[in-house]
Amino acid sequence: MSGIVIRKVEREDVEKLHWALTQLSKDIDDDHAADADDLLRHGFGEKPAFFALLAEERIDGAVVGALMASPLFSTTNAGAGLYVSDLWVAASKRGTGLGKRLLAAALETGTADWTVRFLELAVYRDNSKARAFYDRLGFSQFTDEIFLTLKGPALDNLRKTP
Repeated sequence: MSGIVIRKVEREDVEKLHWALTQLSKDIDDDHAADADDLLRHGFGEKPAFFALLAEERIDGAVVGALMASPLFSTTNAGAGLYVSDLWVAASKRGTGLGKRLLAAALETGTADWTVRFLELAVYRDNSKARAFYDRLGFSQFTDEIFLTLKGPALDNLRKTP
């Protein structure tokens, strides 16, 4: 794996990041609404909502992996953590340890800004390969919690609450 460099995404890398995230969406047959402008606005403004990493071939700079994460705080875990919203490894690099390296690099990057006590992520139930990967790393499934999302008109209605 020494032929692969993992580095933090900078403004000028947004198109590469967008390409990698598009590949992830295609691989898992998921919607992909964010464009490069969204990534630039939300990741590189005055108050970034996330940081991202790229894994590139040392020889030609080809993107072979990406990770995007955001900070969160948990009173249950008594500290800061990282929510990994996206993790993609090119099919040709799966099984090489690159996914684990990306997660370790995210942990190191987050810890540079605050002490990271835990990682959190979501995986689709039918993505058995990803679930097996996370199981091997020691991730555990929440059994008493349900992941919920509020968006669209329901979110707009909440914003209108006096």
